[in-house]
Amino acid sequence: MTITAKEIYKTVATLGMTRAQVRALLPSWWDPAYEIESNGAIELGLHVSRRLNLDLGALMAGRAKPKGALFNVAYKHRADVAPDKLIASSLISSSLAEAIIAALEAPYRALPSTPGALRAAAAHIGYDQLGFDALLALCWAHGVPVIPLPNLPVGMRKMDGAALNIADRPAIIIAKRKHSRAWLSFILAHEMAHIALGHVASGSSIIDVSLQDSATYATESSTDNQEREADEFALAALGGPALDAEVSNWSTRMAPVAMAVAARALTNRLNVEPGHAILRYAFQNKRWAEASQALRFLSEDLDPQAALLKHLQSNIQLESIADDLQDLVAQVTGIVQG
Repeated sequence: MTITAKEIYKTVATLGMTRAQVRALLPSWWDPAYEIESNGAIELGLHVSRRLNLDLGALMAGRAKPKGALFNVAYKHRADVAPDKLIASSLISSSLAEAIIAALEAPYRALPSTPGALRAAAAHIGYDQLGFDALLALCWAHGVPVIPLPNLPVGMRKMDGAALNIADRPAIIIAKRKHSRAWLSFILAHEMAHIALGHVASGSSIIDVSLQDSATYATESSTDNQEREADEFALAALGGPALDAEVSNWSTRMAPVAMAVAARALTNRLNVEPGHAILRYAFQNKRWAEASQALRFLSEDLDPQAALLKHLQSNIQLESIADDLQDLVAQVTGIVQG
C-alpha cells in the first residue's frame, strides 16, 4: 500500500514533532497542496528524511529510524528535560552537521588533548586569552565546525550543546541562547573536551541537555566520568585553579558592578576573559542573579550569537552546501549567501 502524507506526519509525530514544526523545516516553495498529488507523499518523505537525517526506507514503511551520528546517542546532564523532548532538535543537528561537514574544505586535525595544550594553541594563532572567539577559531582551524541553532521551529526544545562524530569527523552544536560569551565559552570548551578526550566515537553523539547556571557550571556530584572529565577540562582551560584562588578572595557580598571591575583587573594578569571570573564567583557563592547583572557591565562579553555566525559565515559558503539543504542551513543557523 502506498504511504500517505498523513502517515508520514504520524510517524514523525513519534519523535515529538507536530505537523506545523515539520512543515516549518520544508523548502520555502513547498505547498501542502502537493501532499495530495500522486507523488506528493514520496517527495514529502524525501524532504523529511533529509532534514531529519532519517532512514528513507524506514520512514516510508512507517518507522522513524535515525541515521548517522544519532544511530548511537547519549543524553547527558538531563536536569528537568526528558531526552525524548530533544530527539527532534538532535535530528536536525545531525542533518546540519552532515551537510556542513560535507562542504568543508579544511581537513580535520585532532584538537589539543590537554587544557595547557589548548591554551598554547590559542596563543599560537594570536589569542592571548582563551575566550569564546579563540575557542571558535581553534575549532574551525582544526576542521571542527561549530554550528548555532538560533532558529528552530516554534515550540521545539533544544539542548545546550552537543558533540557529534560523523564518519570520523567531529562537529559541535551550540544551541543555548545566552547573552554572555563566557557562558557559551564553557559550553563550547566542554564539547571540545568530549572530542579531544575521545568520548565521541565515529557514528555517535553526546547531547548535553543542560549545562547552565547553578545546575552544572561544574559537576558538583556526578557518576558520569565523561561529564566530569569534560567539565574539569573546560574549567582548567578557562582559568583553572589560579582563577578560583583569585575569586575566592572576593567579598561574598560584592555588588555586580564591583564584580565587573574586579574581573577586568584579572584579565591581563591571568590571560582570562573577565566573564569567566564572574561565573567562577557565582559558582563559589551561589550568587547567579548578581553574576548575571555583573556580566551586563562587560561589553566584551556580549553578543555571542554574532561571533558564532561570523565564524560560520567565514568558513562555509552556503552555495557549497548540498542544493536541497541550503535553505535548511540558512534558515536554522542564520547564515546568508555571499
